[in-house]
Amino acid sequence: MNSFALYQDPLRGEVLKISGNQIGMSVVPRKVSFSDPILLRHILCLVIVVHNSFHLILCCRQLKLCKRTSAPPKQMEGIFSQEAFQASKDKQLHASSLEIFNIAIDTLYSCLDLYLCTLAFLWKLTVGWYRYAGSTWLNVTFMTVFSTYLVVRKLPSLFYEKLVLDPRYNVDPEKTPPLLGLICALVFVVVFLQVAVIPLTAIFMAIHMLSEWYFTLFVWLGLVGLSVLVLAFVGLFGVPCLGKSRKMNSTDMDNSLKGVLDDFKFPGRVYMVHTFHVGRPTAWVMGCCCCLRLDIHDNLMWNRGFSSDDFDWGQMGAGLNDEQLAAFVAHQLAHWKLWHVAKGLALIYFYLLIYLLLFGICNRWITLYAAAGFTTFYPSSVGFWLVYKYLMPIYHDISAWIVFFCIRHFEYAADAYVNRRGYGPPMRAALLKLFSDDYEFPYVDHCYLMWHRLRPSILQRIDNLQRLNMISGVSTA
Repeated sequence: MNSFALYQDPLRGEVLKISGNQIGMSVVPRKVSFSDPILLRHILCLVIVVHNSFHLILCCRQLKLCKRTSAPPKQMEGIFSQEAFQASKDKQLHASSLEIFNIAIDTLYSCLDLYLCTLAFLWKLTVGWYRYAGSTWLNVTFMTVFSTYLVVRKLPSLFYEKLVLDPRYNVDPEKTPPLLGLICALVFVVVFLQVAVIPLTAIFMAIHMLSEWYFTLFVWLGLVGLSVLVLAFVGLFGVPCLGKSRKMNSTDMDNSLKGVLDDFKFPGRVYMVHTFHVGRPTAWVMGCCCCLRLDIHDNLMWNRGFSSDDFDWGQMGAGLNDEQLAAFVAHQLAHWKLWHVAKGLALIYFYLLIYLLLFGICNRWITLYAAAGFTTFYPSSVGFWLVYKYLMPIYHDISAWIVFFCIRHFEYAADAYVNRRGYGPPMRAALLKLFSDDYEFPYVDHCYLMWHRLRPSILQRIDNLQRLNMISGVSTA
């Protein structure tokens, strides 16, 4: 008597089986053509090796810069002790070493997945479990197994960080979660990941039936519409997961803050966000049109806005004074005034449209699946990963450089804008104060920054503000 797994159709008379010829672990191409899956597999691995080697060089440049610096920059004298600099240096060495290891292990996994036909093996297991299931359920199950495999791939990095890097760079075990706790967290990640993977796979399988052009248009319009809804939501309700918001009236604001809001003629609402945890001190303008709001996190204010010193939340004396806070808020309002969010979104939408067009074309390339070890019977959902991982790295690098360059330009433009309005010196003081509250390694390799940092470093912004202040001083004279 046959037994049927969950969601199988016992009335289906034909048993699913994988037919056709796999290239297996063959390494000798049959012909010199992109239609040859063995040759294509070599080319895809070469793309991964070249791409990851490029980023490995960038990370090594940052690591080398970190190792050869032995003193804080002169711009931060008086607020950056040698002990604090060494602590930030160890933190950066830890992060760079882990990044280099992750790139190396990703290169190994990516090549082995092709040469050992790992994804085809997972598909074979899925078909073996569900011999009578439909195409949609097979793809959903495959993506569940595949997403679990991607999480398991994180284990070597986790062991390397906790067993090698943490002892080497004297990481306080009381300030980081233990290895066992992180492994348990990965188990929960596997479970909760399926909450998103299962419905998304089913939705994309339905959309995938469309032609590549309709698929591109449908997905692009859907993502654009979703982002607009998110903008409207955060404009109305903020980001509830960060903390509780309280609307600020004019009586809750000091004269400096009210002066900035009047100076920029900000029409939206102003909220104080009491964060649930001590995160990155910041403020931002969210929403659009009539759904506009300015959120100021309480940890950006001096002592979180408390008038007395008898509270037990952590660092005493952290945060900005009234003048520095006003300058920081002016910087955020400058982004709104200069339409930086709209420009950034337009750039991302264009990048996404080109990506989806390329994906719609490449996703139906049968040789790509054959290069990964599949036969003519393969999961359509795996195409999302194959195109993203093996065909798009060069496009990602080019587009990332453009997007990161524009965002860094937006930061400099906002600093120049507030400097012209007279907030340059307090903005520079605000950056130094935030740096002194949470020390970060101040030096960043220029090439590394172009592909790995969205914003300029604090040191670069301080130098830029000082240069702008000198230029404006000369012009005034």
